Amino acid sequence: MRTILINKFLHRNGGSETYIFKLGEALEQHGHEVQYFGMDHKGRCVGNRVNAYTSDMDFHGGSKLSKLTYPIKTIYSKEAREKLRLVLDDFKPDVCHLNNFNYQLTPSIILEIVKWRKETGRDCKIIFTAHDYQLVCPNHMMLYK
Repeated sequence: MRTILINKFLHRNGGSETYIFKLGEALEQHGHEVQYFGMDHKGRCVGNRVNAYTSDMDFHGGSKLSKLTYPIKTIYSKEAREKLRLVLDDFKPDVCHLNNFNYQLTPSIILEIVKWRKETGRDCKIIFTAHDYQLVCPNHMMLYK
């Protein structure tokens, strides 16, 4: 089985990254092929054969111009779709396992996976592991009042 593990960070950053690295190791130990897709970062420790990643997007730094474009880039990312397509065409996965993709990679990557499946006729499953409430709750805590 071929699996792409998708996560915005591909370096040791927190719990979701620890999870995807351990999952990738376990899948490989059982004979499966694994590649990763996310942002490029100087600390990136996993990857894919075509070296395709999105630009690093740091909301805590950057120029004033880049900060002005962040609101749009957090909803839809043409770059993420294009870079993911390179990985899909090369690796031809059976599974795309989505993890933390919000803001930097955006849900637009789901559109690209669906488009790729239709165009190639491949039966690639999409799995999503929610590591937090970010996609359904603005304050990330699912608390009312």
